[in-house]
Amino acid sequence: MRHAGEPDGEGVGPDVSHEETRGALVKSGATALVLSVVANLLVRAGALALFDIPPEFPPLQGAGPVVFFSVIGALAGLGVFAGIGGVSSRPVPVFRVVAGVVLVVSFIPDLWLLTESGAANFPGATGAGVGALMLMHVVSAAAVVWAVERQS
Repeated sequence: MRHAGEPDGEGVGPDVSHEETRGALVKSGATALVLSVVANLLVRAGALALFDIPPEFPPLQGAGPVVFFSVIGALAGLGVFAGIGGVSSRPVPVFRVVAGVVLVVSFIPDLWLLTESGAANFPGATGAGVGALMLMHVVSAAAVVWAVERQS
């Protein structure tokens, strides 16, 4: 049983200052960003080496789109975690659920790429290319969840 003023073990307890909370979020954010970018660049390299992904497929044309969207995804996830932390006494378990739901929803645009209208807008979309994008979503989500859990 937790007593008043004791940390609850699942996030930020009442004795943790705002500065400590911000510092932990910045540290976990930096970890998540670096991990997400590096791991997704490795996924891209592996996918291009192992599969016949057309070079004109825009999301995998170069490292730029992978870095950009990895950073955007990680920052969005960290923003959601910070928002949850502001309203929940147990932000980590709540964030796990939210991150899982958002991850599944994030697959919808990737799967759209395999439709006729998606292929018309994104030339070179193949199952392997789309699979690589979906794996990158999983990697980014895992990086952010792991980083915030580690710091909480």
